[in-house]
Amino acid sequence: MKNVFKKNQLAYILLFILLGTFVFLFMKAWPNRQVQRYIAITFGALYFIWGVITHTKSRKINSEIIFEYLSISMLAILAIVLITL
Repeated sequence: MKNVFKKNQLAYILLFILLGTFVFLFMKAWPNRQVQRYIAITFGALYFIWGVITHTKSRKINSEIIFEYLSISMLAILAIVLITL
């Protein structure tokens, strides 16, 4: 597992920057729930794109991986949207 992180260090740094930016913007948008939902949808889409690009570069992409990233991003978006109701 450590080897995977070392090999894709730049990709994971980008992911952590995206996550940090999401948390910052999400908290900054408080109490505007509509903006928070847009931020969540944007992050979910960026996470999906990040996953597909990362696996495409490593040449280990298949339909299961695409479905996994799509379902995780949709689940996260759904959870955040439900929290902001």
